Amino acid sequence: MDRRRFVGTLSGLALGWKLMTVMSGEALAKGPVVVAAGRRVDAPDAQSARFPPSNVEAVLKRIREVFARDKPSALVCSGACGADLLAIEAATERHMKRYISLGAEPAEFRKTSVTDRPGNWGELFDQAIKTATVEVLKLQEGQEGYLETNLKLMDRAQAVAKQSGTTVEALVIWNEQSRGPDDVTDHFLQQAKQRKIPVTQISTL
Repeated sequence: MDRRRFVGTLSGLALGWKLMTVMSGEALAKGPVVVAAGRRVDAPDAQSARFPPSNVEAVLKRIREVFARDKPSALVCSGACGADLLAIEAATERHMKRYISLGAEPAEFRKTSVTDRPGNWGELFDQAIKTATVEVLKLQEGQEGYLETNLKLMDRAQAVAKQSGTTVEALVIWNEQSRGPDDVTDHFLQQAKQRKIPVTQISTL
């Protein structure tokens, strides 16, 4: 190889490395896509404390702290009262992109998963769906639909991350204790681990 070709090869390698470094830096600058799930606030007659309404402000503060640390670029979650809407509120404050997946049409979801618990969740939900990208999932009703929602949330987060050239992180907001094989939040946690998605857990207690 003559000198000019050798120098040209080195220049090409250097340029390629520089482009890879820039692309990597851009991905880091964008921050990860967070996929979140967790407990709804407890009903007034709840037998076990999983997310007492009195802890709402403390949990919101913990979510804000995680977002300030990790600087995510987007949030993917559902829109139920409690963990979902608090994550959306914290993401809105940081001007993150927000993708909300609902298991029913907004009016029905609002009635069955938002305003059936104490708090101003209805107002938060209305604000959230006005400013986010909202998707209504076509799923089975009941437990199977809830579990499928978890999978759809992760699929969507991974798709958004791939399109943006960044990574996915899971945020699980719960009492850190499974209530058994039908626990939807624990299912979300286990699915994140199976997909090798880094997980941060925030206590609701």
